[in-house]
Amino acid sequence: MAKPVKAKSGPGGAEPAKRVPRAGRPASPLITREAAAEAALQIIDRQGLEGLSLQAVAQQMGVRAPSLYHHFRDKEALLVKVARLLLHKINVEQDTWSDDWETRTIELALATYRVTMRHPNAAPLALRFFPRQVVLPAYERTLATCPYPPETHVVVLEAIERFTFGFTLFAAAAASHHTPSTPVPDREQFPVLAAALDAAPSDEETVFVEALRVILDGLRTRYGRN
Repeated sequence: MAKPVKAKSGPGGAEPAKRVPRAGRPASPLITREAAAEAALQIIDRQGLEGLSLQAVAQQMGVRAPSLYHHFRDKEALLVKVARLLLHKINVEQDTWSDDWETRTIELALATYRVTMRHPNAAPLALRFFPRQVVLPAYERTLATCPYPPETHVVVLEAIERFTFGFTLFAAAAASHHTPSTPVPDREQFPVLAAALDAAPSDEETVFVEALRVILDGLRTRYGRN
């Protein structure tokens, strides 16, 4: 007959009770708004906005679709979160930002371009669900260090922001449809345009930065005090 093993006792002489997790209740939530937005973005990257549904997101996350309704009332609420996720990705595109106003402006615009071009199918969300309340602090920081007079600040913001998003969304639309931003012209019918395209940088990102520098040069010429 086997010798019984004496159980170790606790401070009061009794064996301490072991906590057993309840079945079906995970230690951490399977769904968070952030994880759902990431899953949604992956689906949009693969299938476009048309392929997104709460059912598809649930399947991607390995959960049941009704669980998502605890976090998002509908698909549109999820798309709002995806738009904010893209903005977050822009904010963390690089670890540090330059203290020089013009350099930082270029860095932020370039971060916007790069993040958008990594997710071109999601680019329309920037127009449909642009979280202006979220970016107000960024506007405040930009204007606090802007080298131009206060009466020019709205024009400066509009010029930079609209150029950045206009260029970027145009490029993203072409990328999402797998078409070039500028069609290859007939050389006999459009000889000047063809020559210009031949001489231009082949990298669209380089064109983007150079065009932004032209705008910044123009602001400096028109509004600069020195």
